[in-house]
Amino acid sequence: MVRYFPIEACGALVKPVIAPFEAVDDEIAASLREMGPAKRLALVFQAERFARDLMRAGARNRHPEWNDAEVEKEVARLWADGSV
Repeated sequence: MVRYFPIEACGALVKPVIAPFEAVDDEIAASLREMGPAKRLALVFQAERFARDLMRAGARNRHPEWNDAEVEKEVARLWADGSV
């Protein structure tokens, strides 16, 4: 669940805060328990690839003039949450 906080009166942007999971859906928990560690890890890598693909598509959409290197640099920046 993502909670968005309003922008403060001073105009500062406030990043969304992702609430920690308090409970996992019983069906999802059962599915994850049935999987072996290799399958769970494969799902993590699949989710990472999907997230990067979405970032890449967004960067290309926002900046059609960028070449592949510029797009990949933006994906890296977004993935690192601006820390690079």
